Amino acid sequence: MTALPLLPLLPAAIAATALALLDGVSPALVPFAAVTIAIGCGGLAFVSRERMRRLAWTAAAVIATVCALRLVGPAAGGGLGAFVELRTALGEPLRRLVPEPESGILLGIALGDRASISADLAYAFARSGTSHLLAISGFNMTLVASAVGALLRGHSGPKVRALATVLSVLLYSLLVGLGASVVRSAVMAAITSLGVALGRRAAAANGLCAAIAVMLAIDPATVGDASFLLSAGATAGLLAFQGPIAARLAWLPRLVGEGLAATLAATLPTLPLVAGIFGRISLVSPIANLVAVPLFPALMAASVATIAAGAVSMDLARPFALAAYAIAFALRVIVETAAALPLAAVDVPRGPVTALALAAACAAAILAARRLRFRLPHVSLPRPSAPIAWPSRRALAIACAPLVLLAAFLAGLVATATPQFRIRALDIGQGDAFLVEAGGKVALIDGGPDPQRLLAELGASLPAWRRRIDLVALTHAHVDHGAGLIAVLDRYEVGLALAPRGLNAGPLADAWNARIAAHSIARADVASGSVVRLGAARIAVLAPNADPQIDVPSLVLRFDLGPVSALFSGDATDAAQADLLLAPEALRSRIYVPPHHGAATPYAGPLVAAVRPEIALISVGLDNRYGHPTPETLAALAAVPTYRTDRDGTVEVTGDGPRLVVHAHANGLPPPRPQGIPRLGR
Repeated sequence: MTALPLLPLLPAAIAATALALLDGVSPALVPFAAVTIAIGCGGLAFVSRERMRRLAWTAAAVIATVCALRLVGPAAGGGLGAFVELRTALGEPLRRLVPEPESGILLGIALGDRASISADLAYAFARSGTSHLLAISGFNMTLVASAVGALLRGHSGPKVRALATVLSVLLYSLLVGLGASVVRSAVMAAITSLGVALGRRAAAANGLCAAIAVMLAIDPATVGDASFLLSAGATAGLLAFQGPIAARLAWLPRLVGEGLAATLAATLPTLPLVAGIFGRISLVSPIANLVAVPLFPALMAASVATIAAGAVSMDLARPFALAAYAIAFALRVIVETAAALPLAAVDVPRGPVTALALAAACAAAILAARRLRFRLPHVSLPRPSAPIAWPSRRALAIACAPLVLLAAFLAGLVATATPQFRIRALDIGQGDAFLVEAGGKVALIDGGPDPQRLLAELGASLPAWRRRIDLVALTHAHVDHGAGLIAVLDRYEVGLALAPRGLNAGPLADAWNARIAAHSIARADVASGSVVRLGAARIAVLAPNADPQIDVPSLVLRFDLGPVSALFSGDATDAAQADLLLAPEALRSRIYVPPHHGAATPYAGPLVAAVRPEIALISVGLDNRYGHPTPETLAALAAVPTYRTDRDGTVEVTGDGPRLVVHAHANGLPPPRPQGIPRLGR
């Protein structure tokens, strides 16, 4: 009972938690238990002589009475919908200026929008124990508030720091949407921030107890909510452990030491919760968080700067977007590297037993750490006879500036140096997507069935600052060729949208037309005989023609740039292939993409004979149910080096003068996951 004078609201929080847990087991017993607790606490308040003890027991009695009468209904959770449109609009600069998967990371952290995060990346965050960075909880908000308070420390008074931290939490809450879990997290983080900024941790701890008691009295089901548990755990850890940990890290620079202290303090109580809720213990979590979490404030700052500048002008937001991309890229590398380590995580049984066992282990570790004292060995170094005149910081900055500029210039030259002609058959599963770079211009022919996979492939294939695709071609309106292009029209600046004349009607064609109109993109519907220029490259349209036997018109395109040529056959039907063979000399190309992913056709041999390719590229899904590519097509290509995305991943063909250089697995992405056909929205 010695804690009552310091934490008078602790009994109320304990009573509310006990009743909430009982409500999940046997709701019928809650009124009886609540009345019993209210009577008992009321009696203790009556006999207590000290004012703080009377307050403690009275508060507990009031909370128990509220639970017994159930005067307050469950909290409504409909606040999020009012902010969905605002959040979507605010996230537009991050979507348009930052490539995937970094864009998804920024949207998840800054705006709570995790829709763009792939399953592989989400698994890497979970395995490395850093998934809390993507969850909107008190952990994130506490880190945001702690970062603001640390930056202002020494530059402003306690009241200014308190106001700034609360405003940062409020702003972050508005950005991610005021859902019920967000409001709970914001309340806890604001209470903690006020206490830490004002130097009154006991007051903040009481505020946390009050928040827990009130929230559980309002809605007992909250006790099983993962966001509530993580918020409460992170907040309590910050209040209890940040000060002692920061004292032990005093030898580090202040900003670094306080950031690490906040990270460790907020992480430690959440480890048992994560293990009990999700059934996984990340063995690399402490190290991964030590490296990753210090990036969080900079990531938030760069994201917010991009959002704010993008509200004025996309061009104004580009420098901030590049900075945000660089930080998000560093975070992704850290997370994926940690997740790839052997025994990075172990699976454990889910449930309270695991959580309690790990909590006991953490408590034992804390008690052991409090008894240990580490002393660094003292090393005596010889002192110079005369003091060394070190250059000033300004002189060092002036001296280093040319070197930094030269390094940045050389890095830019290396990063932007691209061959005169390059084709990438993107590994997007069962579909087609070819990225062509010709003379400094970029074209995308088809986009495969999965928008997220296509965006990830483009993010891995193009420089981060390359947010314009000069030409986007939809060979025909089938989902396995065009679904991904809808996302490209939304996320990239597109110079020209190319489609066949008489594009077959359907949901994909409707979405294609709607996006082009919405973004005011120039378009051209072409047929056989048309010629399109892409910088110095010439694109000849060989199909479709006016043949009435062709029910689904598909573009057939021949690229020419100097000594390099490439033929993209789309899904040309047998009738269209027969028409193409009427002018075999027009088909001659060094790089050949067979029709329809290598499907069976009676013209496989004649087409290869007419094209006379040096390299064949087939975009196809692993173990697809269509049997693509078929033995007939492979037999026709027996004498031609043939590369397939199901075996070789993303395949890059570079035109280096008269030579063609091929690289398999060109971007290091994992193979795409099998999935169904995506739904196309307007």
